[in-house]
Amino acid sequence: MNNEYYLSKNGTHVGPYTLEQILAKVETHENQWTDYVFDAKIGDWLMLIEHPEFSTKLSRKAPAIPVIKAPDLSAKASEVHDSDVEKLKDKEWFIMKDNTKCGPFCYLDLLSMLQKKSLAEFDFIWHAKLPTWKPVAEVEDFKPEAIRAIKELPEQEVSEIFFRRRHARANYGASLIIHNNKTVFRGKAIEIGAGGAGIIIDNPSLQTGQSLFLHFQPGQGVPPFNAVCEIVSKKFIDGGYLAGEKVSYGVKFTAVTQAVRESIAIYTSEKAA
Repeated sequence: MNNEYYLSKNGTHVGPYTLEQILAKVETHENQWTDYVFDAKIGDWLMLIEHPEFSTKLSRKAPAIPVIKAPDLSAKASEVHDSDVEKLKDKEWFIMKDNTKCGPFCYLDLLSMLQKKSLAEFDFIWHAKLPTWKPVAEVEDFKPEAIRAIKELPEQEVSEIFFRRRHARANYGASLIIHNNKTVFRGKAIEIGAGGAGIIIDNPSLQTGQSLFLHFQPGQGVPPFNAVCEIVSKKFIDGGYLAGEKVSYGVKFTAVTQAVRESIAIYTSEKAA
């Protein structure tokens, strides 16, 4: 008997679907690789790209690390014009996560993943014009000026990527207790979304890729909850805390209950209304 899956869409659960049906939905862009799927065998909700069965389907298409001539970067993404939008939909990009190669994805897919924090600046990606796998932050197409140029394009399919990210999180105030398996810290949340949060911690030495256990105390309509997170971004802000530096971290939830995700989704949708 085939395993059945449920998708989370607009705060509700839809399904059941087979693996093939969900892959077809992703192929037609009805769903994205950053959407959540419930697997009864696992007993939890996971992003499609992080689910072992779905990520395996992607990894079968991924190339080995190539050896090619140095790329020609004379035409950068910052020079994209309206007529080039269709090129942004070509599935030419690959991602390496936890030594597993996934793809192909189009450029807009990767932008969406960056916006939703399921792809981090330190994750490795590859395209035929690159000589080898590189961190996202080192690829010209994903420099801030290149992304700004894409964001200014008028096509709805492009603008919706940034629209969804802009409304996926909302300002949020709550005290935090943080543990990294060695030390307990205190901090506060400054924004929250169903997939992660922006937090401030009185410790400037934490690094991207590091896992944290967070206890969110009650705040602004969201009940207290626990979450396991991964640090995906780090920003120093002048004038703060113990070391004289105020440090803002972006974290991605890697383990949190679906009930909590739905509670946060309701909160962010109400704030966006």
